Amino acid sequence: MPIPPQSAHDYPSLLKRWKKAVCETGLELETLCEAEGYSVPVIRNRRALNGEAGGLYISAGVHGDECAPVWSLLEWFESKPEILSRLPVMLFPCLNPVGLTLNTRLNETGHDLNRSFTDTRLEVITSWQKVLEGCRFDLSLNLHEDYDTRGIYLYELTRRESCGDLLLSACEEVIPRELASEIDGSPFDRGLIVRTSEIEELVAEQLGGGYPEAILLFLKHCETSLTFETPSEAGLELRIKAHRVFLERAASLATKRADA
Repeated sequence: MPIPPQSAHDYPSLLKRWKKAVCETGLELETLCEAEGYSVPVIRNRRALNGEAGGLYISAGVHGDECAPVWSLLEWFESKPEILSRLPVMLFPCLNPVGLTLNTRLNETGHDLNRSFTDTRLEVITSWQKVLEGCRFDLSLNLHEDYDTRGIYLYELTRRESCGDLLLSACEEVIPRELASEIDGSPFDRGLIVRTSEIEELVAEQLGGGYPEAILLFLKHCETSLTFETPSEAGLELRIKAHRVFLERAASLATKRADA
């Protein structure tokens, strides 16, 4: 169901649809914490609740001015993909509901959450860390957007053979790849950067010591961590579609890895 632009930041409507969709799939929706009266949900299937290793972690809405990811994740979930029952799955539909409502990158306390995943002064971070204790995933997906670029691109942190080019090839049928050779100070090759080591050095030298979600996930909780970005100046429906393709192909990859 396409989301009209005027409702793209309507968090109550987003959460209402999530609750209905979760009821239809039999997964568990819990409140991670509260943020200015808004509940921040976490959704898990039975395998994840039982502490099984492997499977898939997905989050969206870390930056409130990046609205396509939250709706694409919902639409993908509403399609009832096979992975929801086959492998452990943990979802964070919107980690920054106040930011989404106000159409701003920062959260209600003025923090950029994606530089704050070790900052235990923030309730959402301490709650997130508690839920993630002892968890190990094969693949984590972090859905984002970028207003400075015109194409899609992907950060890949991995201990396995790279899957980034394969995923971008599927998504570029919707939105072309970003062609810039450098994004946010890092060298990209046709919309892809792959890192396997020196992650702590990257945090210290380029990120001012602030830990993004994807990096902390890679260091502590998963084998491969992917951050997918669409250009926020493109049409909303196109951006949602690109994220949907990314989610579908990444979920398929996780299933194939589990079956191998």
